[in-house]
Amino acid sequence: MLSPRLLIKESIGLSVQQLIGNKLRSGLSLLGVTIGIFCIIAILTAIDALKKDIKGSIDKMGSQVIFISKWPWAFGDSEYPWWDYYKRPQATYSDYKKLKIRLSKAESVSYSVELDDANPQFKGNAIENAKVEGTTQEFIDVFDLNIEEGRFFSTMESLSGNSIAVIGGGLAEEMRKTSTHVLGENVEVWGRKVKIIGIIKKEGQGGLLGMNNDQRIYLPYTYANSVNYINPDNDNQTIQVRAQKGVSLDELMYDIQQHLRSVRKLRPKDVDNFSLNQLSIVANGFNGIFSVLNIIGWVIGFFALIVGGFGIANIMYVSVTERTNIIGIKKSLGAKRVYILMEFLIESIILCLMGGLMGLALVGILTYPVSSISGMSFELSIKNAMIGISISMLIGLVSGYLPARKAARLDAVEAIRAK
Repeated sequence: MLSPRLLIKESIGLSVQQLIGNKLRSGLSLLGVTIGIFCIIAILTAIDALKKDIKGSIDKMGSQVIFISKWPWAFGDSEYPWWDYYKRPQATYSDYKKLKIRLSKAESVSYSVELDDANPQFKGNAIENAKVEGTTQEFIDVFDLNIEEGRFFSTMESLSGNSIAVIGGGLAEEMRKTSTHVLGENVEVWGRKVKIIGIIKKEGQGGLLGMNNDQRIYLPYTYANSVNYINPDNDNQTIQVRAQKGVSLDELMYDIQQHLRSVRKLRPKDVDNFSLNQLSIVANGFNGIFSVLNIIGWVIGFFALIVGGFGIANIMYVSVTERTNIIGIKKSLGAKRVYILMEFLIESIILCLMGGLMGLALVGILTYPVSSISGMSFELSIKNAMIGISISMLIGLVSGYLPARKAARLDAVEAIRAK
């Protein structure tokens, strides 16, 4: 009887012989396994890339930051009517100043408001897709901005309302097409000149959440308010609070809740008239999408694998028929049923593995161009590769079992006489 090593070696040789001797038949059968593994692993790889992108965006924008605003990012309580949300006051600059003094669990507290109709221009040319925000000096500490050139505005400049600005790296790159030096130049906002004192390092594409500073223009809030009065009812106002080291977000949220209720003079039975949001809420909103994508990938892969499995089973039945005489001779020489069974099972598994490896190779080849186009990092992980290999082996085992069982049960004398 052959040793396990020789048995596997012989089975590999027979599998290769099947592929070479019946290229079209074997190729079409392996195609189903290849497509099935490709669909499943491609979806798993895409989901991993999306999760990684979201996590990166959250870490970059502030995983330890609570955003105070009028509206919640997720409507969890269906009994709370939308018009009550509408009647809530905004998170104002006045709230920010009071919270900044009172909060004991906060490392930094900042305030920002998105400014519409700012019509920014540089050298007489309109700046497309730019977002202008009025903010306070703590903004750089809350979000740990990476200033590549210059600096962020100081506390004195912020309170005094100096006509200065800090811009994103994407805008700076566009401006360098018309001006060699951007730092120290003026950008026009509402038709008034504002000096650029800082440039944030370019972050690249914002990924799935679209969160980056590349197209931002940050002005001191006091300057923006003096030039273009900001209505206290403006819907784009937000207070950002970063937790101290060692303080959990739940602790920070409780601290904010108690003090903001006090600031707004809410009675004990009054419902909160503000929302405390965190970026994980946005991430959780994608879990449903990921689940659907996962199901789609597995369903498509399942049907492709069924087709491939029947194809592999067909190859193995044909192989048993073609080698009936050889099986009879092996049995007459003392080969046991388990040997014949293992021989055909290993051959079936190896055939499926070949199809699975082709599917994995296809996923691996496509990761680079897809990453380049999307700006996200698509990588075939070891975990997903192992899932693909395991599924391939399982399909090979299931598809090859009945043909292998048939071969193992052949009578030696009848098998030798078979034509």
